[in-house]
Amino acid sequence: MDPSDLRADLAARLANSTAIDAETFNAACFMLTRALEGLEFTSPEAAPLVRRLLRVAGRVVIDSAAADASPDIWTNTREMALQWIDEALRALGYEAVPRTS
Repeated sequence: MDPSDLRADLAARLANSTAIDAETFNAACFMLTRALEGLEFTSPEAAPLVRRLLRVAGRVVIDSAAADASPDIWTNTREMALQWIDEALRALGYEAVPRTS
């Protein structure tokens, strides 16, 4: 899809007074990741972190809030989200580890 078409479609969906659905939320996250390319970050590590977090948010919403979402997929979605977040943190010298208590 042409990004300008997606942007116009997303703007129209967000302009409504109705609540947004999972697909609209995911599209907004996608468009925000594309918008990061035009921003100048003071720290080069910030853009990849934000990009990854937006992608995680969009995926979690699609997997757990879409009209046809199933609670059976939550375990896989959670694991994927944690893996992506851990990868983003490792690039910064951190890691996501389970809490012990």
